[in-house]
Amino acid sequence: MPRLSIIIPLLGDPRKLDDTLVSVLENRPANCEILVVHNRPYDDPYQLSDEVCFLEARRGAGVVECLSTGISASGSPIVHVLTCGVEVCPGWADAALRRFHNADVAAVAAVVCRRDDGRRVVSAGMGYRDEGTPWRVGQGQNAAGAAAWVSDLRGPDLLAAFYRKSAVEAVGGFAPWATDSIAATDMALRLQQAGFHCVLEPQCMAHVTPAAAAVRPSLAYGRDAERLFWRWASTSGWMRSLAGHAAMLVGQCVTVPLRPTIAAQLVGRCCGVLQAMFQRRRALPEPSERNEPSTAPGPHLAIGTERTRPRKSARVA
Repeated sequence: MPRLSIIIPLLGDPRKLDDTLVSVLENRPANCEILVVHNRPYDDPYQLSDEVCFLEARRGAGVVECLSTGISASGSPIVHVLTCGVEVCPGWADAALRRFHNADVAAVAAVVCRRDDGRRVVSAGMGYRDEGTPWRVGQGQNAAGAAAWVSDLRGPDLLAAFYRKSAVEAVGGFAPWATDSIAATDMALRLQQAGFHCVLEPQCMAHVTPAAAAVRPSLAYGRDAERLFWRWASTSGWMRSLAGHAAMLVGQCVTVPLRPTIAAQLVGRCCGVLQAMFQRRRALPEPSERNEPSTAPGPHLAIGTERTRPRKSARVA
């Protein structure tokens, strides 16, 4: 059984995969498997089927669906997610794997720097502020200061993230409704709530172009960020969270004339509020008629809940 499964979701243009896959094949650790999950036909132009397992997800599937397909197909206790465009360095995985010797560690965040400036950080994991803002830890700073960012870290960034597979499955997998950075933050908060730990490994280094790592304001991002806020606002206290959230929204409204793209994100936040309220309403128990006791059977504590795993269809290109 391999000790590490490297999962690379490929969304759209196959050319985005080339640099990432070459760097992985040149620097891969011993006893690992490489899974590329693609959401449109891929013809394997370099004939790598002997070294790489190509998995075909639903056409048009998003990053979370592709990621779930890869995790379900993986045969290792540790899974490593790499976004297309990220290039890894020699020995990048060894230090991260050693961190999993601690059974409480469920995730390890890598330090991802700019390709044109190997010490300038793009991301050292995901942080989360009480007002509902996910953010990339260490962004724009020098990689030498990584030790100072540990207190801000909630979980790894999907640019380059290591997870204990059993921990991810224990909390129900990645949120199917979320975009990539929102899904990473939601997973980090769920692992933390379950009592697991995430650590930053400064010796685990990768590189990416700023364009490949950019998170642009959009309707979808605003919608999912708002749903994330309402999902977790109570953990910091409603009054504190709502006050900070309101101030953040006012600040974004003020910047719309200077950054028109923020307008789409604000529209998305309105949609996210409605979706969050609808989901919350659906989750409320139905009132019993005439105050009669419910006849529904209670849960049988001796029987665990079975979780349906995503169907995978493997195609060797």
